[in-house]
Amino acid sequence: MARLPTESSTLQFPDWQCAFEAVLHETDRDKRPECLRVARAAIFSRLKAKLERPPGTLERIALNDAIHLLQVMRGTRL
Repeated sequence: MARLPTESSTLQFPDWQCAFEAVLHETDRDKRPECLRVARAAIFSRLKAKLERPPGTLERIALNDAIHLLQVMRGTRL
C-alpha cells in the first residue's frame, strides 16, 4: 500500500483526511480510541455532506478505503 501524505497541505481531501491521518500515526494505545472516534466522525460528516456536494470518484474511493481501514483498526464494523 502506498504511503499516505502526512501534511494537510498535501492531502487531496483535508476535510476528513487530517483526522484519518492522525489515527494512522497515533502510537499511544490510550489515545487511539479517541482518534478513531474523531476520524470516524470526520468521514461520516463528509458522507452526509456529499448529499449536497457529491465527491468525485477519487474521493469516493479514498472514503471507502479509509472506512475499511478504520474497521480493521477498530476490529469491528463502524
